[in-house]
This record gives sequence, C-alpha cells and structure tokens, in this order.
Amino acid sequence: MSAHHRTSDWSRVTRIWKPRIQATLPQPCIEPGCRHLIDPEDPWDLGHIISVDQALAMGWTPQMIDDPSNLGPACRRGNRSNGGKAGRAKQVARTQQRRRLPSW
Repeated sequence: MSAHHRTSDWSRVTRIWKPRIQATLPQPCIEPGCRHLIDPEDPWDLGHIISVDQALAMGWTPQMIDDPSNLGPACRRGNRSNGGKAGRAKQVARTQQRRRLPSW
C-alpha cells in the first residue's frame, strides 16, 4: 500500500465516496485493460482513474488526485493486480539504481 493510501485523507475519501459509487453500480471497472462489470454484490475497491504516481508526475495536488472526478469502482482483482505491478516496477528501479557502479 502506498503512503498516499495510508493517510487519514484517503480513509475519509473512501468513507465518503464508496457508498455513493455503490449506489450507481453496476459499472465497468476503471482499471486499464479491465472492463469487468462490477455488480452491487461484488467486492470492489475505490480506485483512481489517473494513478497516484502518474498524477504526482503531472504536478497534481493531493486534492486533485482524490477529487471525485478521478475516482471510480475497480474490481479487486484488477486494482490489486495493477497496484502490485506498479509497486514491483518501483522496487526493480530502486534496486537497479543501487547496483549501478559509480562513473569513474
């Protein structure tokens, strides 16, 4: 879980928006490459349409990242799979950075 998702602000956003989105289901999953139709009885997560990392790279503020227009329902499989892949890519990049030899 990213630092962004461990904040009390994210907990507040989830408490406010998850019930509101629940009322609009069924909807397709917002995760890229996943168009699973989420039914009201299916387990789902509140996800970002533009990921936190992409938004930060574009200079978005935390308020912009957690704006309701950037939130939507994500099936748990798609959301957690994509989150795991993004986290692993960061780990690999950090490991490669540490292993580089100094330029002589």
